[in-house]
Amino acid sequence: MNKTLIATSIAILMASPSLSATEIYKDAKNQLTLGGYGDFSVLNTNGTTEVVNNASRINFQFSHRLDNGLKAFSTMEWGINPFDSSLVYNRESLFSSQNSDLLKSRLAFIGVSYNEYGSLTFGKQWSAWYDVVGGTDNAFVWGGAAGGEYSLDGSGGIDGVGRADKAVQYRNTIGNLSFTLQTQLQDNTIDLTGFDNVDPNGVSSLTYGNTYGASATYDATDKLSFSVGGNRGAFKGFDSTTNEKIDTSDEIYGASVSWGTLSGDGLYLSANYNKNKFHETDNNGRLIPDADGIEAMVSYYADNIRSYIVYNSLSADNYSYTGDGGVGQNVTEYHEQSLVPGIAYIWDSTLTTYIEGKIDMSDYVTNGVKSDGDSAVAVGIRYYL
Repeated sequence: MNKTLIATSIAILMASPSLSATEIYKDAKNQLTLGGYGDFSVLNTNGTTEVVNNASRINFQFSHRLDNGLKAFSTMEWGINPFDSSLVYNRESLFSSQNSDLLKSRLAFIGVSYNEYGSLTFGKQWSAWYDVVGGTDNAFVWGGAAGGEYSLDGSGGIDGVGRADKAVQYRNTIGNLSFTLQTQLQDNTIDLTGFDNVDPNGVSSLTYGNTYGASATYDATDKLSFSVGGNRGAFKGFDSTTNEKIDTSDEIYGASVSWGTLSGDGLYLSANYNKNKFHETDNNGRLIPDADGIEAMVSYYADNIRSYIVYNSLSADNYSYTGDGGVGQNVTEYHEQSLVPGIAYIWDSTLTTYIEGKIDMSDYVTNGVKSDGDSAVAVGIRYYL
């Protein structure tokens, strides 16, 4: 099988923000490409087995060359839901039912670039924080559980850490150093009671203003890279039981290291660590005042087979919240922890099949009562446009 074709397939397959693309039109100044994939899997968990949609999507990428080295570009991507309901894998639950809309916006941004002066983009786009933790978010089904990129709304859009909504972003590379500066210009409100019919920490809604993020990546060698970054957004909470406003902030800071590339033969390693405040929610949707997140991934490719394992750990102890009916609850132990092993066979640049499991080792203790997480397995197929 053609090795160049396989390498290209792996790059498309394993790097989440990367967009597979087929050229539709190109002339001296303009280019239009179509990309995306369909991905379905048989999921078994909690004694239930069913066929689910696994983040199928379609995207269009446009570019236009201007005079004097200027270039304009845009990406529009939608998630496709072919079923009446879609299952989204996130850290609030193993999977949760979403609306039945056929299309849902994933990315929508426009930008300009100018030679060595970098690029400026506007819209919904992959965040500065994702540059730090994206190296471990490369499993097919269960990824991004402790890196903080998919907080609150399941996409990290409202606080600017995943696919950031309403973001303005500047990117540039100088030598071996690349960096990103980002801000969100917004006024959003989240109804937190939708997470779990209780008031998380007594807060029933959050109002978000602007957020700010930055990251930097240094390529020490052609294989070894280091990244650091952070994101902060001030928000105001409203306690429906006391009719009081609460001022606080959503913060996450961290660093990562990666070795190798997913697009080539051999070994790939990536790990990251973060500290966060009022950024994550626990297994019942309650805001966590202070938490630590660790993710690590080991992957190996040879002879069309990609094998991998991902470790996720999110820990926070001794925090309190107001439960249903105003009853005080105390979480003495919260440790979300899992191993995600998987293996994929890349037939060619169009077709991939995979099997992936989740071994859940989580421990949750609330008011002296212990509960555990849920393990699962998925067998799937992905077809690229």
